[in-house]
Amino acid sequence: MKTKLLITLSILCTVSVFAQFGSQQIISTVTEKPYLSIPFDIDNDGFIDVLTAGLETHKMSWYRNLDGLGNFGPEIIINETPVYYLSIDFVDLDNDGDKDILYLSNNARYIAWLENLDGAGSFGPQQILVVQDFITSVIPMDMDNDGDQDLVAAVSNTFSGWIVWYENLDGQGTLGEENLLIQNVDTYSQMSLIDIDNDSKLDIVAIDEVYSQGKIFWYKNLGNATFGPMQIIYQFVWVQSGGTNIVEFQYADVNTDGKKDMVITSVDDNSFTASYWLENLDNQGNFGDLQNITNTNDQYFFYDFDNDSDNDMLLWNRYSDKISWKQNEGDEGNFGLPIIITTAVDFPTDAKAADFDGDGLLDVISASIGDNKLAWYKNNTLSISENEIANYKMYPNPTSGVLHIESTLPISQLSVFNLLGQSIATKQNINQIDLSKAEAGVYLLKIEDANGNLKTHKIVKE
Repeated sequence: MKTKLLITLSILCTVSVFAQFGSQQIISTVTEKPYLSIPFDIDNDGFIDVLTAGLETHKMSWYRNLDGLGNFGPEIIINETPVYYLSIDFVDLDNDGDKDILYLSNNARYIAWLENLDGAGSFGPQQILVVQDFITSVIPMDMDNDGDQDLVAAVSNTFSGWIVWYENLDGQGTLGEENLLIQNVDTYSQMSLIDIDNDSKLDIVAIDEVYSQGKIFWYKNLGNATFGPMQIIYQFVWVQSGGTNIVEFQYADVNTDGKKDMVITSVDDNSFTASYWLENLDNQGNFGDLQNITNTNDQYFFYDFDNDSDNDMLLWNRYSDKISWKQNEGDEGNFGLPIIITTAVDFPTDAKAADFDGDGLLDVISASIGDNKLAWYKNNTLSISENEIANYKMYPNPTSGVLHIESTLPISQLSVFNLLGQSIATKQNINQIDLSKAEAGVYLLKIEDANGNLKTHKIVKE
């Protein structure tokens, strides 16, 4: 379908459909040494705002997207308690319909949250939930299926690791005692909750912290807060790999076959960094062999920048002061050469993508501590809809449930994404999609017809 699309576009026009990014647009230089750039609709107005934290004062703050076009207001402090944030999640801990802020603090190591007071960007003071020196990850999950968010945490010391959960006792963020899920000799440096075997239950995926024969593995969710034995996805052999450790993993569809693959970053004894992907063979927890993506120490995330329904790579490198992207070149998991987005950053520590100006394309945001910059870069990709012949009609929009699509050509796929580029729903060979379970807000509907034409529409879920 991609081949057909490119042929069609080459006939209709001669301009490139690759993602081309505009010049740097400064959000702020007020936050001192910002090391986070987290896009999220904090004030629930349908526009993507930016949350950050600074290394100098260790305050958490946010910048309001004033008009949905990428014009941002002044710094608004959320939390003045000095914290170095290891992770930040937006989750409704107190069951009142708005997203609170959950985070893991370093030095001292603890889990805490900030209550969302009004759904409009006002938050309460820090409330510490768990104090534990060896926590490495914390993730919200309704473990006991009672309709509120509990917490799952990975804990590791020098000799062993364990995974525990804390029950949300009253649906108001009051946690119970630690409940042991898994304990063994492995130490966990990163943990995620992923439905590996496609049974609608979140399994545990983790990597081993030991620097010698790094491995990535998973535990099957058996239900009733129980998990099966460790199943290794991949492990390096010390003799062959030279003491290679896995330092990070992500879960993304690399080869555009509808199954999410495992992507890992490794570092060996000589500080050689490489990233690989392992093909998801069957959606049952079986993965293929290592396939190289890059041999650089770039950090990365996966997004569809050129609006062609596959995952490209966003990369940033704090030591070479650049942000770039690589195009996904097809269904083999191959990526093109890096395309520079900007070099006007000094020691970039974070980069992400979201639609800041409401045009249906994913823009890029960055945080760099050497120049105190929070900045964004507009995605100027030519909209494929400007060249296509097919016409579409959608109704009702806004919708509270099922959205219907009428098309002059048969529809091959419907995909719904939020403004952060996260997939919400996908349907094939059908002209309607049910959004009744989606949260209220603004979404992007991507339509692909039988001729490979793509068009993106903004839709509203009431």
